[in-house]
Amino acid sequence: MDKIKLGKYLERIHYSGEIQAGIEMLGRIHQLHPKYIPFENIDPHTGKVPSLDLDDIFEKLVVQSRGGYCYEQNLLLNDVLKTLGFNPELQLARVLWRKDENSRTARTHLLQTVDLDGQKYLVDCGFGIVTLTAPILLNDDRPQKTPNGLFKISKKDDGYILWFWKEKWLPVYRFVLGNVEMADLEIANWYLSTHPESNFKKNLILSKVDENKRYTYSDRILSIRYNNGEKELVNIDNDKQLFEILDNTFGLKENAATLLRQRTNEI
Repeated sequence: MDKIKLGKYLERIHYSGEIQAGIEMLGRIHQLHPKYIPFENIDPHTGKVPSLDLDDIFEKLVVQSRGGYCYEQNLLLNDVLKTLGFNPELQLARVLWRKDENSRTARTHLLQTVDLDGQKYLVDCGFGIVTLTAPILLNDDRPQKTPNGLFKISKKDDGYILWFWKEKWLPVYRFVLGNVEMADLEIANWYLSTHPESNFKKNLILSKVDENKRYTYSDRILSIRYNNGEKELVNIDNDKQLFEILDNTFGLKENAATLLRQRTNEI
């Protein structure tokens, strides 16, 4: 990523402040990225396989003001962090959300780790409903507070499990540190965006998080969960209302709504 693209990315996430590769900047970027670049699976839901080419991802998420799912989100963030002088390493995880911690699932979620000041941090702006909004220490099993909830990491055999506190500790995903090749991502990306039983193929999923609450849309319901635990549910009864929240809630402009209109042919 060149300096011009970096400037456009920082403008996209409304970043202002010192440009210096340290924990303060990493934390600020980690909080702003999921606030201004929402999680969304409009492409796979409408029959398009998302491109994992960095130029294509930048065009979609930054220039076109779209969002994306974990591969797009974390590949973009990985490129940004490298440009800023960090040393992020991509990792693949087995999703456990709404499952038992010992569930056997495929390695389909992309995250990354960053070594900084002698510590290793988990960095992940692409998990949607419970995405992190701050880097958290990898080798520390104590609960860690983020701007949007408590997380913790436990050791599991030769790997780790990320947990989220929601009335009780819930497993998010399990991963082992190791090398990730683009071929691994291409296969997983193709599967998640084309398999008829993939949740990203069957259901439209939107998510974003700000300083006070998390917004999630799925199954015609907009869920708003506040940091204090309160929850609000809004029924989205028709596509007109859906297109309104695309813009007003998730910041997705006309190009996103057009894809959904082409699919539904209702408005």
